[in-house]
Formats: sequence, C-alpha cells, structure tokens
Amino acid sequence: MADNYPTEMSFFLRSFSNVARQQFLIQPAASGALNARGQMQFQLPTNALLHLKNTRLLFSMSAGDGPSGTSYGRLGPAKSIIDRISVDLGGVSLDSGCANSNVLAQALDNMKVQVDDPVDSHSKFYRRVNGVTAQNFTTASEILDNNAKTQCFSIPLGPLFESIQPNIMPLQILPTVTITIFLSGNAEVVASTTGGTTKALVVANGSSQATYTVSNYELLVSALSIDDGMYDQVIQSRLNSGNGLDAVFCSYESFSDTFANSTRVSSAASSLDKIIAVWRDTGFGGVKGAESRTLYNTALTGTEATTNVLDQSECRGGDYLLHPNKFTSPTDVPIAAGDADALSQQPQLSLSINSTRFPAFDMRLGLQSYVMLKQAFEVEQTACQSLAEYLLQRCQVAYKFNLPRASATRSVSGLNLQGSNSSINLSAVGSTTGNKLTSNVVVFLESTKILRVMGGKQVMVIS
Repeated sequence: MADNYPTEMSFFLRSFSNVARQQFLIQPAASGALNARGQMQFQLPTNALLHLKNTRLLFSMSAGDGPSGTSYGRLGPAKSIIDRISVDLGGVSLDSGCANSNVLAQALDNMKVQVDDPVDSHSKFYRRVNGVTAQNFTTASEILDNNAKTQCFSIPLGPLFESIQPNIMPLQILPTVTITIFLSGNAEVVASTTGGTTKALVVANGSSQATYTVSNYELLVSALSIDDGMYDQVIQSRLNSGNGLDAVFCSYESFSDTFANSTRVSSAASSLDKIIAVWRDTGFGGVKGAESRTLYNTALTGTEATTNVLDQSECRGGDYLLHPNKFTSPTDVPIAAGDADALSQQPQLSLSINSTRFPAFDMRLGLQSYVMLKQAFEVEQTACQSLAEYLLQRCQVAYKFNLPRASATRSVSGLNLQGSNSSINLSAVGSTTGNKLTSNVVVFLESTKILRVMGGKQVMVIS
C-alpha cells in the first residue's frame, strides 16, 4: 500500500548493509600514441560488480598542422574520433559496433539542448582551446601554437554501456569482457587556412589535411560491493533455475549511400525501435575548415574576437560545427531565415517497410519532419535555434516504433522483423527537380537486443 504513494510522501526505506564503492583505472592491452585509424583494446575485470554507465574513456589528444604549414589543425568534438566500439564476451560478439559512430553521436547530440560538459567532453569545436585563466580575459592572444592544441577528454563508451539494463552488472557471471575502440580518419580534424586566427580564416579550407594523435588513454570504471550475501544468492538462484538472466541494451546498425532520391536498407531485428537518417553534402570528408552555425553572431572584431572572451558560444556568440558532422537538406533550393516559399519546396519523403508506410503520409522536410523528429526522441527542444539551422546544418529525420520510455522500463516493444529480411525504403516523392542527387545519406537502425546469461558463463545474444 505504501508503495502507491509518491516518493516525496512515503517514509518507506530500503536498507542495504555492507555496501562499498570503489573506482579503478584500467590500462590498455598495448599503450603508445595512436594516430588516425588506430585502435585500442581493454579488458574489464573478471570478478567485479561494475556500474557500466559510469565507465569513461580518458585520453589526451593533440592536433597536427598540415605539412609545411599548409593548414592549421584544430581539434573537433571528442566523440568525433570514435568510428566504432566493439564488445566481445570470451570471443562471442555482444555488439560489433556501429560504423560511423561519430555521425551517430552528432545525430544524438543534435537532440539535446545542452550537450556534453565543455570542460572535459568538448562536444563543440572551439578556436580557443586553453582553459580559463586570468590571462585569457586580459592579455592572452588567440595564437594557436602547439602548446594550445592538446586537450584532455572524458567520454562514455557508447550506446551499449549507456543503455544496458540492469546497468550494474556482476562480471563474474560473464566470460572475459573485451572492448576494442576503432578510431576514425583525419577528416574529423578541422584543417583551416593559415595566416591568422580570425573567424574568416578559421572557416576557410586549408590546402592539406591536418592530423591528430591520441595518448594517455585509459578506462575509468566504478565498482560496487554488496556483501550481505543476499544479492549473490539471488543471482545464483536465477542462473541455476535454467531461465537465466536477461539484460537488454540498445544497438545500432548503419548504412551509407548516395541519395539519388532513394535508398534501401534491410533488417531482421526482433525489435526495431527507431530509424534515423541524416544527409551530408558531397565532399564532406575533404580538407575543410570549420562550419559557422547559421544565424549566429560571427562578426565580432578586435579584442571581442580574440583576447577578451573564450570561444564557447555562450561567451562569444559564435559557434562552429565539423563538416563531416554537418547534416544538410538534400536539395539545392536556397533556404533563408523565414523564407516560407523555400520551405514549401523542400523534398517530401516516404518511408516504408515492406511497402507499409511510416508515417501514413508524405513527410516534408521542415516543420513536419522536425516535429516528428522531436516525438521520435521524446524531447521538447533540440540543439537547433532556427528552422534554417535545422535544414542547413542539422538535417535529420527519425521515426519511432516502440513504446514511450521503453528503454527506461526495460520494454522490448519495437517492430518485430524476425523471420524475414525486411526491406526498408526511404525515398523522395513528388517534385524532385530541385534535389541534389549527390548527397550522402547515412541510415541508422536502432534495435533492442537481449543478452541472456546462463550457468557456467554461457551467453546468448538475441537480436
């Protein structure tokens, strides 16, 4: 009866005895500086009760200029260098990882009002990379020498570790957990022209690709201990019952294609929860400077633009994106702030699975797609500050199939496509004369997977 009252009104108390908490650093299997397309590997402890969501990758990263000073190298968001994270259980693949994880991370960050902590996660690109000191606000100039191009980062280990439930996992019931992190290419480093540090030169393209180097990488893990005996008895009882223990987690697949008015992917997931699609202009992986956010103040000059403020948009008024993470509507129709005629000429999209349409009407990029995007992610506001910014720099669409708050309630309720390799088609319909036909489209399929653990450290992954 007492459980029916809100927490704020209830005097109900749960008591756990002999609880302890400790944090550890896990070193990689092989250390040493890593460059683009490198990889690092870690093994989690085999006899620990870990809080998986608290697992963080700590590392330092430095940017290198183009050869012979042909471009300035500037670091982008921390997550942008992660191409894929795979997790194995004693040689059995729990999650092989999603290619283009950096693109997925940007798509997910676009749905947040406040993205990661600028102190250690660096979810945005900044021209000034030094920390806050008194000198920053007085006499320090914004000269990007080598000492100013090394940053320290702390980032989570992706959807599996952030979403798996239960999130506190006794690793003694699992085979050895091996994590392999694959790094992305150098295109994730801003390569802007040399000769100065003003806004105009930061966004101008350099003449050769800049590089990056990752060092001092390690995992920070949080371990718990509950020594009352009851927890271990419950776990062992379930393992001995034959039913095993089930953990659910969110997994992604990605497909990249040229969007010549249509793209087709396939899935046989037992619970397809969401489809996400983003578009990028051709040449997104070339030598590029930074991308200034649409309708942001970028005209500050003199000390306002150099010495008196940090470069975070909250301090200065300007903001930047990486070109590989800039999502743009796949049309040549010009978009201006408040241009209703241009908005009405945006492509209409049709999404279908085995000829069944989702939604039941042709969705137009713009207000219709933006509202459905927020509903798919169950948010009231996104990182966009205008409809023009959504279409020009954060253009993505999504459709949700599972129940609201399904992950929080550990519900497997997505579209069941088992038994058939279902065809998923995303196409532009109606008038397509203004479409680019060369845009890159990346489609992400979000699904719920089940990790079933049996006695003797036997594991089964149900996709």
